[in-house]
Amino acid sequence: MSRTHVALLVATLALTTACGSDDPAGSPASWPTTTTPVATDGLIWASGSTVHLPDGSTIDTGDLAGAYVVAGAGVWFASADPSEREGNALPELRVATADGVEDLGVHPGIGSLTTSADGRWLAFIDRLEEGAGSAEAVVVDLTTGEEVVRSSEGLLPKETEGADWTDLYEDAPVGMLGVVDGTAYVQGLNALVSHDLSTGEATSEDLDWEAIRASDWWQSLHLTAPLPNADRTWHIPAQAFGARPVLESADGERVTTTRPDATGPLGSPDVTGPPLEEWSLGGWSDATTVVGKTPSRDGSSVDWLSPVLITCVVPSGECTVVEGTEEGINLPSDRPFGLPRESSIDPDA
Repeated sequence: MSRTHVALLVATLALTTACGSDDPAGSPASWPTTTTPVATDGLIWASGSTVHLPDGSTIDTGDLAGAYVVAGAGVWFASADPSEREGNALPELRVATADGVEDLGVHPGIGSLTTSADGRWLAFIDRLEEGAGSAEAVVVDLTTGEEVVRSSEGLLPKETEGADWTDLYEDAPVGMLGVVDGTAYVQGLNALVSHDLSTGEATSEDLDWEAIRASDWWQSLHLTAPLPNADRTWHIPAQAFGARPVLESADGERVTTTRPDATGPLGSPDVTGPPLEEWSLGGWSDATTVVGKTPSRDGSSVDWLSPVLITCVVPSGECTVVEGTEEGINLPSDRPFGLPRESSIDPDA
């Protein structure tokens, strides 16, 4: 399939169904898969090109991990050195496994890379022509290597001739909102598009954000306080703005989380480490331990984009920095705190 000219692209897209086209140009005919998926049930974080998995193993992506998710065969990531990119070109998606790194020939839209909670589905918005072309929603079954969705449904304007795709998607962003219970949800230009992964059918409805945020599937991806542990003996309550985070037991006991002061030689402030003056809590790694983030340092300023991880325990509330994250790390695109989306911390479970 040639994507050199927009006219040919549009003609091809017109023939594309929700189940996807046959061997679309640039993407693998069969995506990498494995009978022994990597460990994902726990905390995941990356430092440089090294991705740390819950079982203590690591995977090297070769370059900085950039935007990445972990599922199936390994680490699926899109990163490139700025010197290797031209204009608004997007980095290529690659997969890193214990055997090395493989190029995949697609270019995920910024912020679109995600997986389902069970690790079966890999989903993203493929920006054609390395980001200079139009967009297609893609969903891959990592258990079979089959690309089950490749669709432009809801992602193209009425008039496509001479379209400036980069400008279009900057003004009207599109995205992969998530995959929940066998359905992939896509933010189109003016519609919410739902792809049924068992039938391949796509349905469109108005892009009503109030209704989307009230839906069960959205709330399962964006859990809100209180967040209980697995046995519901403790939870993370809603936190007052600017206040030190607290934990609360089922009996109503409230414990304020604490951190020893970060100090250098002779008690002076440690300017090489995280400030350790504020942090947020995001979920339970086990029944007595919560995971949180605190900013790293960027010169004299704080840097929340490269956070330091901390863990706090109950009933003491004491927190410690996770070893290896002191200088700031990179978290998976679909795990804001590095933790899996677990039904055990769903308030409505």
